[in-house]
Amino acid sequence: MILRFLTLLALASAAGAQPAPAVEIALPAIAPRTLAKSATLTGPTYSREVSGIVASRQWPGVFWLHNDSGDEPRVYPMRPDGSLVTSARTADHPGILVGGAANSDWEAIAVDASGRLIIADVGNNSNGRRDLALHYVMEPEPTAGFTTVLKSIFIRYPEQRTWPAGRDDFNYDCEGVFTVGDTVYFVTKRRSDTLTRLYRLDDPREGRVNDLTALADFNVRGRATAADATPDGQRLLILTYDAMWMFEASAPGRDDWFAGAVWWLPFTGAPGAEGVCFDGPDRILIAAEEGNGHLYELPTSALVRVR
Repeated sequence: MILRFLTLLALASAAGAQPAPAVEIALPAIAPRTLAKSATLTGPTYSREVSGIVASRQWPGVFWLHNDSGDEPRVYPMRPDGSLVTSARTADHPGILVGGAANSDWEAIAVDASGRLIIADVGNNSNGRRDLALHYVMEPEPTAGFTTVLKSIFIRYPEQRTWPAGRDDFNYDCEGVFTVGDTVYFVTKRRSDTLTRLYRLDDPREGRVNDLTALADFNVRGRATAADATPDGQRLLILTYDAMWMFEASAPGRDDWFAGAVWWLPFTGAPGAEGVCFDGPDRILIAAEEGNGHLYELPTSALVRVR
């Protein structure tokens, strides 16, 4: 009982702690790289407004995508060539329908070490939502057609005091969610400045609203629109509308990415870039939300080390 109390006290203290301040990094003057198209998504519904992508850990060669708000609550299994894995039972309705979830504003998708898809309904353009949630689904077989929510975890930012937030504190939107093991992390899309804030979800429980733990800030010189980490958690990607950032933790098992080595590259050619994932350790895939139906690729070796 005493140990449990001390653990909860530590988590509560962490949730109220101030994050590590942002460190400014001087960036070299280099021309933006034009991204190469890697695949064309087939199907008007499937490729309408992609806002999240992640590589499957259960099914080699499969990537999970989802659309932004306005689509049904569906996830889409994609092959590397951009074609959709279809179900014989639901061929007229592409993707896998997720029972028990509504697509209020799905903005990210992740896979954890326990084999679960995590669908992040955390889009918060108005900074006024009080129902931000993660929907956990056991990663389905790609031709399943239907699945259902295993559990939903509701979250909040402990710094937010009013709904909606004031215009000078319009910093509680999120489009980047990723995992290390079973731990879920968030990077925010701020509108009051060009920072992003890294949060961790500690001790998540159903039936309550869980406070996130603020860890650190970083100046991404724009708005963070997506994130992903390698399965070992060593490297982290953060996407903005016109640049790719990559961070490396100082040691295995640490989540101090913003304090470690940093790579960066400005890019062009992918309007509305709002989805990113690793495709193995050396290749990055980017999905754009503008409805053009294309995926883009970028080798990690193209990024420039800036710290």
